[in-house]
Amino acid sequence: MSDAQLGAYPDEAQPVDDGASSGDFDAMSPEEERLIELVGYLVQGIVSHPEEVEVEEFFDDAGTVYGVRVHPEDIGRVIGKEGRVASALRHVVKAAATKIGTHVTVEILTEDGPQIVASENPEN
Repeated sequence: MSDAQLGAYPDEAQPVDDGASSGDFDAMSPEEERLIELVGYLVQGIVSHPEEVEVEEFFDDAGTVYGVRVHPEDIGRVIGKEGRVASALRHVVKAAATKIGTHVTVEILTEDGPQIVASENPEN
């Protein structure tokens, strides 16, 4: 076979461009992008340094995790007393994610690692 024949497709067969062939596995849907924007918008309204808010997406066994990184002075504002602000943020994002049919978790990221605050099942 010549080089010209190797790259040729018959008239009936054409390659399917589903995004996977280009290595674009990390492409987000518009709904997922809006969820990340929602998290950033909500957190920016809470903190004193909104320009330093970063939202990162990563995956674990439970599904998609949005990690929120803020200025060190703002960590207390994002977590809130007894984790109430963080819990409220998680509930709002969880409701929005449920509406589009996905599961999302929000974690506050620090230099020490993710902070687990305000568990879903308080012991009281």
